[in-house]
Amino acid sequence: MKYSEVEVHKLMKAKGLSLEEQIRASILNFIRTIHLNNQNFIETSYRSEFFGDLPMTFQKEQGQVMGLITAKVNGEVRKFVFNDQGYEEIEMLLQLIEEK
Repeated sequence: MKYSEVEVHKLMKAKGLSLEEQIRASILNFIRTIHLNNQNFIETSYRSEFFGDLPMTFQKEQGQVMGLITAKVNGEVRKFVFNDQGYEEIEMLLQLIEEK
């Protein structure tokens, strides 16, 4: 999903978000923080952890163009790649390989 400030604000104001919308809101809010702090994404490393109902970790080493998000959702581990422009679930990207 492409990062959009409008989408972040819409999700933050919404009530009764579905699980997928909660995941989207958390990830987009993290990306929003990168923009608010005017960080150079490629030159910055991340080791952030969110706790609570939807625990997530955000990891990236300096110099990498993509980072890794690990989310624990109802006991299931889901992984995403992200950068300052958006994110994608790894499982969805792997399906592109299987289609060939």
